[in-house]
Amino acid sequence: MLGKIKNLLRNSYAACILRKLRDELKFARRSYRKTPAGFLFYGHKQMEAGIFEKEETAVFNKLFSSAELFVDVGANIGYFTCLACHRGLQVFSFEPISDNLKYLYENLRKNGWQNRVEIFPMGVSDKPDLVDIFGEGTGASLLEGWAGVSSLMRQTISVSSLDLLLGDRLAGKKIVIKMDVEGAEYKALCGARKLLGLSPRPMWLVEITLSEHRQSEKNPNFRATFELFWEYGYEAYSIGSSPCHITGEKLEDYLCNGNNKGFETNFLFVDPKLDGMELVRC
Repeated sequence: MLGKIKNLLRNSYAACILRKLRDELKFARRSYRKTPAGFLFYGHKQMEAGIFEKEETAVFNKLFSSAELFVDVGANIGYFTCLACHRGLQVFSFEPISDNLKYLYENLRKNGWQNRVEIFPMGVSDKPDLVDIFGEGTGASLLEGWAGVSSLMRQTISVSSLDLLLGDRLAGKKIVIKMDVEGAEYKALCGARKLLGLSPRPMWLVEITLSEHRQSEKNPNFRATFELFWEYGYEAYSIGSSPCHITGEKLEDYLCNGNNKGFETNFLFVDPKLDGMELVRC
C-alpha cells in the first residue's frame, strides 16, 4: 500500500513538472494576436479572439466610459488590464501567480503599456499574511480543493489588504474594481472597507459563487458578501443572460427556496444613483 501511495505522489509531481515544461515551451514560441478591441494579446485563445466572458466584457466597456482608474484584483494574464489600458485608464493590477505574471508583463510590454500599470505581484485578503494558493491559470484559488485541483499544485504567496496597499491613493477618483479571486472574495472585501466607503462610490464587478467549484459545503459567506455591500449603500445586479436587480428578498428566496432565477456568478455593485440595470443589460 505504501508503495502505491509513493507511486501516486511521484506520478502527480511528474505531471506537474511536465505541465510546467509544456507551458515554458509554449511561452517561448508565443505569437501575439490583435484582439477585436484593437490591442495585441497572447496566452488564452478566447481572450485573443475577444470572446472571453463576453457579457462581463460588455459591462466593463460601459463602466470604463465614465471611469478614470481600474483596479484589477486577480488580473491573471492581463486581459481586462489590457482592455482598461486600451480605453485610456490608469490601472492597478494584483496577481500572485508567477506564470500568470510572466504573460501579464509581456502583454503589457507588447502594447507599450509597461509604464501605465502599477502591478502588485501578490494576493489580496483581509490582512498581511503568507498563504498557500492552489492550481494555476484562471482557476487558481486560496481555497484548497477549489474546482477539484490537486493539493499538490500549490505555492506560497504573500497577501495583504487593499486598504493597506492602496490606502487613500484613490480618493476622489472614478473607479472600477474587478475582483475575481476564486472563492476568497469575502476576506478580500473585508480588507477593503476604505475603498467601499469612498466617494464617489467605486463600481465593483465581483465573482461570487454559492456552490460552484467547491468540494462539498456551500459558500458560508455568500449572504455576508452581499450584506457588506448593502452596509455601504450599494445596489447589487447580476450579470449574465438574465440580469436582474438583487434585493435582500431575492437573495433570501434563492438561499431558502432555491429560486436561482437571475442569479449568475458575476455581480455588479454600484451607487443607487446609477442605472444598474442599464449597465448590466447587454
